[in-house]
Amino acid sequence: MTYQIDAWLERKEPELRVTLRNSGVVVLHWHSEELKPMLESGLLNPQDFCCCQGREQELLRELFLLACSETERCENCRFDTGARH
Repeated sequence: MTYQIDAWLERKEPELRVTLRNSGVVVLHWHSEELKPMLESGLLNPQDFCCCQGREQELLRELFLLACSETERCENCRFDTGARH
């Protein structure tokens, strides 16, 4: 699977979306109210998304782990099986 990261983190209302590149299916999507605390606490750094060439796979892994750590059941994950992954 190939993913695409669309990150608008330095806007007044930040947004971050991860989609399956071939189909356009959204697998992760964070809106402003979810992103602002992560940006303020340093969990997400906008510079990581500007200079990620060669690190895309690592960045995606970190985003999926962050989504799973937010809740007990991976509610942000489109592939929720009820188990943490």
